[in-house]
Amino acid sequence: MTKIKKGDLIELDFVGTFKDNGEIFDLTIESEAKKNKIYDSNFKYKPMKAFVGSGQLLKGIDKKLIGSELGKKMEFDLEPKEAFGSRNSKLIQLISLNKLRSKKINPVVGMRLDVDGQQATVRSVNGGRVLLDFNHPFAGKDVHYMLKPIKVFSKIKDKVSFSTEILGFQAEGLKVEGKKVVFRLPNKEKLGKPFLDLIVKQVKKLVPEVSDVTIV
Repeated sequence: MTKIKKGDLIELDFVGTFKDNGEIFDLTIESEAKKNKIYDSNFKYKPMKAFVGSGQLLKGIDKKLIGSELGKKMEFDLEPKEAFGSRNSKLIQLISLNKLRSKKINPVVGMRLDVDGQQATVRSVNGGRVLLDFNHPFAGKDVHYMLKPIKVFSKIKDKVSFSTEILGFQAEGLKVEGKKVVFRLPNKEKLGKPFLDLIVKQVKKLVPEVSDVTIV
């Protein structure tokens, strides 16, 4: 019987629903999507990879996973503080409609916008003013999850590879020699030292078995 530990790289299937109405907001299982008539042929349904306890998953999911049994299906509810957070009135702002139009944005209610690097939902457009909500779209919601961890990756190579994928880069020619890993990154010269340092820091943080990272 394999128990999941903090720091494990796992693969999991899940279905997330809003507790109040049962509406599915996220899932990985194609058959469930078809069953609930929300199948999208443009979406690739597959198990999700994540490092347990790293912040990739919701706080409440991390807590449920640690110590759970691999292959065992779980169902549980999460309150907002363990899920997408409570709603914060300070994250609701009123801005000028002209400011958005100057950026060639014509806001309509419900639209998701990128405003100075932050995601916001348009709540109202009235009298030359736009009410923007910077809370997560699911903030304040109680949610329910059906979840099943289906695989644990134990090889350092797999863990290092995924730790770079999270940042949007595929490690090429990856070699593991004890606690040392060596790999190539496409266009390394264009990335710059600060970003390369970030990748090294990410690998060491997520894969503590590694103490020496070399990008060639």
